[in-house]
Amino acid sequence: MKITPIHSREPKPEYNMPFVPAFLVEGAKLLFVAGCGPIPPYHRHPHVPAEEAEWMRGGIREQTQRTFEHIREVLAAAGADFRNIVKLTIYLRDVADQNVVNEVSAEIFGRDKAPPRTVVQVSALNHEDMKLEIDVIAAV
Repeated sequence: MKITPIHSREPKPEYNMPFVPAFLVEGAKLLFVAGCGPIPPYHRHPHVPAEEAEWMRGGIREQTQRTFEHIREVLAAAGADFRNIVKLTIYLRDVADQNVVNEVSAEIFGRDKAPPRTVVQVSALNHEDMKLEIDVIAAV
């Protein structure tokens, strides 16, 4: 499998781009990961209030870090990791939080290899205290 970053022009360092505009993927199967958030992929239904409170603790940084840990767990089950991600869709309750999401993303992917993404502000998510949800496409 080969994943090649695609730029329509050379990005200038001062742009400080938080993602690559596109990836070209050759010789891979696609993995579609359902929306992940600070709620673990496997949990009891209906939710247990004490567990919910723990999942939703902290601000956008903590919820983003937990969300990426849950994504990591699902990717690993398919024999993949963050390097296999070719597209993110990020749903935020407050689009102003994207700067913090960019910081966490840069810690995970680096500035020059962060996958293409779409960021959308939404009025509600699965839980009233949930600040973000991310769905993923990966090439494995």
